Amino acid sequence: MEQAKEAQIKLQQQKQQTANQLKNLQQQKADAVKKASEDRKKAEQLNQEMLKASQTLQTTEKKSVLLAEQIEAFKKKIALLDQKLQEESKHFSKFLPVMERLSLYPTDTLLAAPQSSRSTLGLSVIKGISAQLEQKAQLIKKHKTELDELKNKLTEETKKLEALHKEQEQQRNQLAKATEEARAIQKRSASAAFKVSQDAAQAAAKASNINDAIRKITASRQAAENRLRAEALAAERLKNQAKAESARKEIKTITQSNDGPGLSSNSKGAPVAGRVVSLWGSSTDTGPAQGTTYAPQSMASVRAPCNGQIEFASPFRGYGQMVILNCGKNYRFVLAGMGALNVGVGQSISKGVAIGRMPVWSGGGNTGRPTLFVQLRHGERAINPSPFL
Repeated sequence: MEQAKEAQIKLQQQKQQTANQLKNLQQQKADAVKKASEDRKKAEQLNQEMLKASQTLQTTEKKSVLLAEQIEAFKKKIALLDQKLQEESKHFSKFLPVMERLSLYPTDTLLAAPQSSRSTLGLSVIKGISAQLEQKAQLIKKHKTELDELKNKLTEETKKLEALHKEQEQQRNQLAKATEEARAIQKRSASAAFKVSQDAAQAAAKASNINDAIRKITASRQAAENRLRAEALAAERLKNQAKAESARKEIKTITQSNDGPGLSSNSKGAPVAGRVVSLWGSSTDTGPAQGTTYAPQSMASVRAPCNGQIEFASPFRGYGQMVILNCGKNYRFVLAGMGALNVGVGQSISKGVAIGRMPVWSGGGNTGRPTLFVQLRHGERAINPSPFL
């Protein structure tokens, strides 16, 4: 009886322990679901903050560009006016010796001619010269005043531009902070997907060209998906539903990048403000252009042309900093030529968010000017991006 009683107590304890473990697991699951929901809300909030910060930065950049153009126009006007003043002063200086002689020896100068008619003529000439010189002097004075005003205006506008540049730097820092925080939250809530994304990006970094990079990303993701499907199937055979569910969840996070909205031509907009150097299909040294190339201002921000997930974010071959953005529905944008990036592999972003900026450039003309190359791909095929930019 005692043994049976002890066995019964032990059984009850085991049942209670199992119940407590189940309760703890349910609580952990509930906490995880709650935490994931909070992370999603926070990531969405940060994404909206990033979008707002990107729009503010874009507005500031446009002001900077316009102000820089005004400053260049002022500089040209100053140079032309300065040249005109030099020419006028040089012409005016020719008469100074004659005027100086008249002021020092008026009688000798006027009475040097014996004939009164010549003296009268000389007086008339001097009178005419005086009138011309007075006009010239007034014109020089007027141009000198204009030049001083332009120089003062140039100084004021230059100070405004410096203030705008400082404002841009602050806005870039705020944007970078929000972007890094959003990425950290996304990485925490989808660590397995981030690991797969990192592996795919590392494979792409070894590619010989953009085509090869896309193929390696696709192949790496497909291999990870196949591996997880095999794990889920094996877990189901062993009646391990928790492991099977976990594997299926990871598959969903890996494949969600291709489940994105794809592209829409309803909200077109260039990813960077700048002159178009070449359009899709235009003639180049290597054949028809496979994308659109822009010539932006120094340090111009580059924005995401679609909602999607970052599959690659790193220097690539001779392209500078390059981003591959998966828009979903098998569409990808490739943006290359940036000087710095704001985003990282595995990160989900909204259309219009600043993903990077162009290099610093201060040269004249177009020689050596940094450019942004934008290519759109559907699968492994490059297509015309114009309807979406």
